[in-house]
Amino acid sequence: MLKLLTLVVMAALPNLLPMVFLTPDDLLDAQGVRLEAQLPQQGMLLAAKDANRPQLWHMPVAARSTERGATIWYQRVDKGEADYLDQRTLCIGEIEDGVWRIPELAPQAPAWGGTNNVCMRRSPHKPTWGGFNVFQMVEEDGWLRMLYWDQPGAEGLSGAILAKSRDGRQWQRDSEGTVFTEHNDAFSLLKKGDEYLLYQTMLEDWPDKPYSDNLDKFRRVQSLRTSRDLRTWTSQTVLLRPDAEDKEETEFYLMKVFPYGQGYLGLIMKYFGDPARPGKHSGILTYELVVSKDALTWERPFRDTDLGFWSYADPFRLNGDLHFAIHKDGGMETVWYRGHRMVAVVADGEGVFTSGAFAWPPTGLVLDADTREGWIEAELVDAAGAPLEGCRPVRVEGVDATGAPLAWENAPTAGQAQDKCRLRFHMHNAKLFAVAVR
Repeated sequence: MLKLLTLVVMAALPNLLPMVFLTPDDLLDAQGVRLEAQLPQQGMLLAAKDANRPQLWHMPVAARSTERGATIWYQRVDKGEADYLDQRTLCIGEIEDGVWRIPELAPQAPAWGGTNNVCMRRSPHKPTWGGFNVFQMVEEDGWLRMLYWDQPGAEGLSGAILAKSRDGRQWQRDSEGTVFTEHNDAFSLLKKGDEYLLYQTMLEDWPDKPYSDNLDKFRRVQSLRTSRDLRTWTSQTVLLRPDAEDKEETEFYLMKVFPYGQGYLGLIMKYFGDPARPGKHSGILTYELVVSKDALTWERPFRDTDLGFWSYADPFRLNGDLHFAIHKDGGMETVWYRGHRMVAVVADGEGVFTSGAFAWPPTGLVLDADTREGWIEAELVDAAGAPLEGCRPVRVEGVDATGAPLAWENAPTAGQAQDKCRLRFHMHNAKLFAVAVR
């Protein structure tokens, strides 16, 4: 159903740039266009599979952009190490000027040799459930704060534990014991304003589970719990579960959420029972992109697209592009998107839609768009949908660029036409990813 352009509708729309398009509600008066989740490009190899260590694997868990690149924290897991404390460690690596390097955090070599980049070690006590993992980080008041899973001591149950660090290299525990515990050692963390949102796996009873696995009679779904201080948490409430449009055996194994444009994107790891391996953990996984305006209510417009990757780590920017550090085949690598290209407005032939309202920026606008096989015309209109006087449509054609300029002779100046500028796009065989500040 087409949406009417009214002052009431426009007043409710966000007034932010860059403007990305996440749900059909972002496309007003849309005809001949659709939204598509995009697949990433292959990036850097960070750690290759070691043929001499068949039990060794690496899992990125956190990432932060730096002036020269990015810092990536990852879990090194090797059950082949003799010492229990060496079997799971939290390590650190850096991308500097496009090169992956391992910083030295201590002069003595680790048990496996080479540079010692271990920044945190597990408890010596074996956990009652789960393991030394997750390591979700947020920045707060000059500190990095971490919520991770471990066994707090010889007594008690394993669970989520707080730690903090000034530099991300030396960590100290910041809680007496666990801040919550149950049989759900899989979660990701988002700071939103003055609240923390935790997206955690939850087990629901499933007596008629189609294919038995290591958690027979249970279904994995995603839950939400919240906190104001990272110490006191609400109980789990179900956030997302598979529905009638999903395959019968679908489970939601993990969920990672991050800000994107005016809203939020989430990566869901979908898990499917394997009939060929009864009673065993399945290796059948796909990865779905979900969208939200508030990080609480989620839509699934891209359920049929498999992104092919998942990560515990937040995405990070390198030279304006969005990168994810991921686990693959025992090693680590990155995948990446140019500009704001996780979601596209696509027109195979002729298409048209109108954007939400925005304030005119001081330096003007650019498009992140692919028009190699066609074109996009952008027309400035007011809140009622009428063309702004003297602003003829501007065409972008035959380019694939994250910064294709939009220039009107009589464009508004900064401070004018606040909340009254919108763009009507006419498209032909093109993809539009975002509208950004020049």
